[in-house]
Amino acid sequence: MRFALSTAVVALAVLSEASAMMMSPRSQHASLARRITRKKRCIARNNSGNNPGANIAAAPSSSSSSADASQTPSGGNNNNNNNHNNNNNNNNNNNNNNNNNGGNTGGITSAAPNECGFGAVPYPTQDAGPNGNIEYLNCGVRGGGWNPPRITLDNVICKPFSEVVNMPGNPFGGCSAYSQIFIDAGRDTGIPSTLLAAIAMQESSCQPWVTGRAGEVGMMQVTGEKCPNGYAGPECYEPYTNVYIGARYLKGEIDRAGGNLLLAMGFYNGWYVGLTIDAANNKPSCGQRNNLDYLQFVFNGYCQGVDPSSVGMGTFRNVC
Repeated sequence: MRFALSTAVVALAVLSEASAMMMSPRSQHASLARRITRKKRCIARNNSGNNPGANIAAAPSSSSSSADASQTPSGGNNNNNNNHNNNNNNNNNNNNNNNNNGGNTGGITSAAPNECGFGAVPYPTQDAGPNGNIEYLNCGVRGGGWNPPRITLDNVICKPFSEVVNMPGNPFGGCSAYSQIFIDAGRDTGIPSTLLAAIAMQESSCQPWVTGRAGEVGMMQVTGEKCPNGYAGPECYEPYTNVYIGARYLKGEIDRAGGNLLLAMGFYNGWYVGLTIDAANNKPSCGQRNNLDYLQFVFNGYCQGVDPSSVGMGTFRNVC
């Protein structure tokens, strides 16, 4: 039996070899390729069964790049969210600063001293206050000419109008009926609402139908060419229109002054760099003079909710 089985195996081997010899070269190559393919599949199945992570390890390198790329937008979104949150925080800070008119309402201005000193105190006096003393604000008028310090919208001390209008003894009794106009104009221009009301108080005692000596009109005493249609018609006296004209004009002066609010306020009242006491007083009548106590009244009086006359404010007293 064993001899018969061996004989059969040998016979099959001889027949297989003979068949292989009879195959064409192309057929031989095809047969070899099929055997190699079967062997690779077998090896792959064995490896997969023994090592479940083998297929992941063998993943093409481009897959890793795709994975990194798919993670990048997520990181970018996080950065964008962080930036958005930071922007919101900045906006909140800006809103707080706008509500507090610079964020310095509780102390004295952070403006730098100059050659005339500084002299800021946290409460209004005859010749000083939170925005510096009168010699600081009027620096140079006694000598070579006005050289104003740099007080800006960011460092000025000026209480919100919604606060000062409710303070006992505040000087804005005539302006209280127009509170919302000042608040709105302040919000729209970025100028402290109390500063706008201070101008109206100083210029006209907040009386809408006042006409100045040189034809200035309304609460803010604006000149005719700034009015609608270029002349001082009835609509230019209307409180809303008049306050907004004055506020926008002052904003333009602030920009022209490179952000120096004090300089812009001087411009609004006819001051100029180099103004001296002699030049301020050299006018046909005392009522036409440049009021050299003006900046003290506005920045250390009205802006603090204090009536300048209540503390005897002013030292120049050069107008009648």
